[in-house]
Amino acid sequence: MAELKECENIIAKVVGEGRTMMRADEAKQVCSLHNIPVPISHITLDVQEAVLQANEMGYPIVLKVISPQIVHKSDVGGVILNIGDERELEIAFEKLVSKFAAKNSSAKVFGILVEKMMQPSTEVIIGAIRDRQFGPSIMFGIGGVFTEIFNDVAFRVAPLDMIDALNLVRGLRGYKILEGVRGKPAADLDSIINVLLSVSGLMMEHEFISQLDLNPVIVYAEGVCAVDCRIVLRSKEGDI
Repeated sequence: MAELKECENIIAKVVGEGRTMMRADEAKQVCSLHNIPVPISHITLDVQEAVLQANEMGYPIVLKVISPQIVHKSDVGGVILNIGDERELEIAFEKLVSKFAAKNSSAKVFGILVEKMMQPSTEVIIGAIRDRQFGPSIMFGIGGVFTEIFNDVAFRVAPLDMIDALNLVRGLRGYKILEGVRGKPAADLDSIINVLLSVSGLMMEHEFISQLDLNPVIVYAEGVCAVDCRIVLRSKEGDI
């Protein structure tokens, strides 16, 4: 399949550059190729190009600095949310460029990610980790404060079928949150299941991927969107 080959090319490029962590744009491209919905985005270092792309996407927009040296972007001010118009975008863009792309910066900036900001809704987390003995396991949990307070997550060894994925979701203590609480509509369970199956397939197809995190995945009454994607590769053949 063309999608499989394209993913392998991305992995080979990252490994060839001596990296074990994919950039956010690379991780989202891999996810998209496996039918995991991600926000519309574009990378550039040109403010006018950023404006043109944002106008096509529609506001509000979020900007994120893309650098192999910056993993936790929010912790260092590398993310600017809820940008409402062109002027705000220009100011925010120049702020990120001047802070992170300056010649004296320790980080090598690949670009600024211009991304459509998703509307808030119920959040879940979906992940995967590869174990030397058991192979890949898929993780699912309720996101946001529920993860921090209750640590309500569950794991299941891949590959998953539809029944496995459904049991993974329904096995959480907080499953009723997905059925709709406090006036919120029920979450799109079918779309959650599809993402879990896609992550399972991705981990089975690409043995060089050691860890994958989709956090948060925003779940609507219809559809889902993986807002942040993180993919870690093995450092060399034989490592897990």
